[in-house]
Amino acid sequence: MIAKGSGYNRGNRDAGRARLVSHFKYVEHRSKTENETRDDRRIFSKDEDVVNRRDAVNDVMDHTSTSVNYHKIVLSPSQDEYVQDWREWTREVMADLEEAQGKELHWYAVKHDNTDNPHVHVVLAGSGENHETGKEEPVKMYTQDYKLMRESGLEHSDHEWYRQIGEQLREYDQQDDRELAEQGHGRDDGLDRGDFGR
Repeated sequence: MIAKGSGYNRGNRDAGRARLVSHFKYVEHRSKTENETRDDRRIFSKDEDVVNRRDAVNDVMDHTSTSVNYHKIVLSPSQDEYVQDWREWTREVMADLEEAQGKELHWYAVKHDNTDNPHVHVVLAGSGENHETGKEEPVKMYTQDYKLMRESGLEHSDHEWYRQIGEQLREYDQQDDRELAEQGHGRDDGLDRGDFGR
């Protein structure tokens, strides 16, 4: 999985708010494929499947810090990291980040399926509440945080399930081949096993 910061915003809060509104408009309305609907591009959060843009902007801007207003992050699984429920997958990745950071994170996301690599745009507020003290603290993103997100993305994908199924199918094929060879027959069952990595 690719997890990268696509930039962050700091400085003047009014300018930061205006840029954040523009960013949300961009990720909500950027050109869609024929398979995408308006509902596919709804802003979602850790708790809600549909969030009003104004509410998302207000929450993020209520949780800025002196070092950064907000972070922009892109999460993109690799071709062999299968994701069925993108919102739940994003929530699991962000929950792991929240645990590692030790603070409540305020984030909002939109999924894009308009490229060869489906991905999620995440906006992460620049501060969050410490889990132990409840005190608001800056949220900083370092190399190890992105590494953790990549590992988390793989862990929460269906990659392992598909890998195990593929191995089982290969074992069944090998067993069938052995049995046919013992009987003096080659395999000719008309099945195309290319999809299973054979």
